[in-house]
Amino acid sequence: MQRRSRIIVCTKGVPDEREGASLVIIYNFLQGIRARSFDVLHLVLLDEGPKDQEAFEVYRRSVENEHFEILAAATGPLVVQGVREHRIDLSAVTKLVERGYEFAADLFIAFDILPAWLGFEIPATRKLAWLGDLNFQTTYYHGLYGLQERPWRIFAFAKYWLAARNWKRVYARILSQYDEVIVSAASSEEQLNRLGLRNHQYRPYPWPVIDTSIPYRAKPDIPTFMFFGNLVGLGSRSALHFMVAKVYGPLIKLWGPGAFKILLAGRGNLPQWFAEAIKDKPEFVRVGFVENLPATLAECHGVLVPIDVPVGNRTRILYALSQSALVIAHENVALGNIALVDGQTCALAGSGEAFAARMKRAVDDPLWARQVAEAGWQVYRDLFSPEKATAEFTARIDRLIGVAPVS
Repeated sequence: MQRRSRIIVCTKGVPDEREGASLVIIYNFLQGIRARSFDVLHLVLLDEGPKDQEAFEVYRRSVENEHFEILAAATGPLVVQGVREHRIDLSAVTKLVERGYEFAADLFIAFDILPAWLGFEIPATRKLAWLGDLNFQTTYYHGLYGLQERPWRIFAFAKYWLAARNWKRVYARILSQYDEVIVSAASSEEQLNRLGLRNHQYRPYPWPVIDTSIPYRAKPDIPTFMFFGNLVGLGSRSALHFMVAKVYGPLIKLWGPGAFKILLAGRGNLPQWFAEAIKDKPEFVRVGFVENLPATLAECHGVLVPIDVPVGNRTRILYALSQSALVIAHENVALGNIALVDGQTCALAGSGEAFAARMKRAVDDPLWARQVAEAGWQVYRDLFSPEKATAEFTARIDRLIGVAPVS
């Protein structure tokens, strides 16, 4: 009887069907792997504390079997960041490394850079890395926005700059040892090219239809739009800055005070600087966590994604596309997702005035808005639905380990 191919998968955090963007993506990738005839060892890096441990126990009970082994280690920060370089402290994950050695894998799959760094220490015939947002980009831009919010903290920005520079060195050194690297944002290809890497390619990732969509509804008389997300991540930070500094003024000129609504949906508190900035702007309406997001989206003229930072491939956009909602976004989001085309699959703009004009057309031309939204939904189905993106990922695995493709 032919030996089953042996695969090690390493993740930071517990894959989840609904919570945490990267963890949802990984969950769907693993669904494809589990459906195949592989022997799998899943190494999980957990945060210290009960929350991650409880999630891990639920996950382990639901998926572990004779062909899918799961081993976890709770760690503090594994990366020690220094002025000259970052290094990894493996003392908390010794048992994971040892089991990885024993497993003798045909393929090691790392989901993001920290698991890839751990995989640097574990032998495997072939190695594959999948990357979310690049740490050196997110670190740099968080520092830049921190400087924008508190201009007097120039020395804090210098620390972010140094940390970003050192992360670039980590990426270059670690990923050069991998056979293939998949980047989740098209813009990451050029970023890794600049590090001298040539083993990487952008591919769409699987994003499930988390909520059942609502049939098309007539929109309200008052222009109503939704902004949703975690409100504190880099994307939200960028978007909120752009909305206040660049878009709000043109909207007031267009519709007048109090004549439009921007619903702010998401868990957690608003950033203090943003709460202060909108205290005299009643057009921003904080709605918090929305139980029935599809129904609320269906009653909006569009979803606003004014993320001007050129980083990542945003899951909030894919969620909106999966709901057949019109996406109105900053043109920089198309750097990460090249299927986003202004006037065809979404509405894109690079300035505050142009952004406001796209919002106006969404209100004035409902037929156009609906046609663009439907084309966006088709992009989601063709590229990012789990059945398409996961199938492509498992086909890549087959090729790497020399398994005949599934017909």
